[in-house]
Amino acid sequence: MEAPRATKIHRRFELCVAVLCVIGVTLVLSSSDQASAASDEPPVATEPAAEEVPEPAPEPEEEPPAEVPEEEAEPEEEPARARGASRLRISSAKADPERIFLGSRRRAAFRFELSGDGARKLLVKVVKVSNGAVQKRFRLGRVKPGERQRVAWDGKLGGRRGFTSQGEHAFRVFSEGERAAVSRDSSTQRFDFYEHRFPLLGRHTYGDGFGAGRGHQGQDIFADCGARLVAARGGRVQTAAYQSSAGYYVVIDGRGTGRDYVYMHMKKAERPREGSWVQTGETIGIESDTGNASGCHLHFELWSKPGWYEGGSAKPPTRALKRWDSWS
Repeated sequence: MEAPRATKIHRRFELCVAVLCVIGVTLVLSSSDQASAASDEPPVATEPAAEEVPEPAPEPEEEPPAEVPEEEAEPEEEPARARGASRLRISSAKADPERIFLGSRRRAAFRFELSGDGARKLLVKVVKVSNGAVQKRFRLGRVKPGERQRVAWDGKLGGRRGFTSQGEHAFRVFSEGERAAVSRDSSTQRFDFYEHRFPLLGRHTYGDGFGAGRGHQGQDIFADCGARLVAARGGRVQTAAYQSSAGYYVVIDGRGTGRDYVYMHMKKAERPREGSWVQTGETIGIESDTGNASGCHLHFELWSKPGWYEGGSAKPPTRALKRWDSWS
């Protein structure tokens, strides 16, 4: 009985081995078919990678020209003229009057004519003679030779910058950066600008000054009776009245100064009304000997902020008067 049983087991083992062999062959054939099928597919074409072209660097934005204040602008350089081109020239140039005052009615007027053959675009500059700084510009556009031109200026700067400083100024004419030459028939392109004017017109002498050993609060200026008095600085007429010692007098609140300017021993006639406005250099009365006065003279006082008998105090005016006298 043992022999048949062993034979039976041996057969089962052989059968298992055969089954495993069949399975292995089947797997090998299936893998081969898949590889063959894959090899029959056409190759997929791959596009070459696009070559990166660097973008051009953006051009730097042009910065706007810096705004240069007129008083700090540098003088323009003269460009080289083309061969045979005529030089820019003006004739009959004249500035009038030769001096103006801050707050005055009169302006510095400049008249001239363009010389040469063709029309030119002209630019007139007002400059400080001391340093060449430009204070004002006038663009005239295209001007023909022989056409009389005129510009006028009161010393005021652009915007809220007030007025130019005291001193000598000049008108200068340019075209495309070239400065015009001036013919011999011209007189002057210059004028002076001042903030104050001496208050008495005509020949005069200085009398008692500030203090004078008797509490004198101003400066006496003697002249022939009837000499004309003008405002040393324009402003509002604060007081026009009479007092036994001062006689007829006027007090002017100097515009833009915070100071009061006082004029005493005047005639009653030709004085401005209280509350009215006067300009620098404008007539405000006639010198006389009204009140407690020894001879015809102007008694002039200068008061600090906030003003004449309003909390201010009288200041010695003699040095300022003599300075104004030197240019008036």
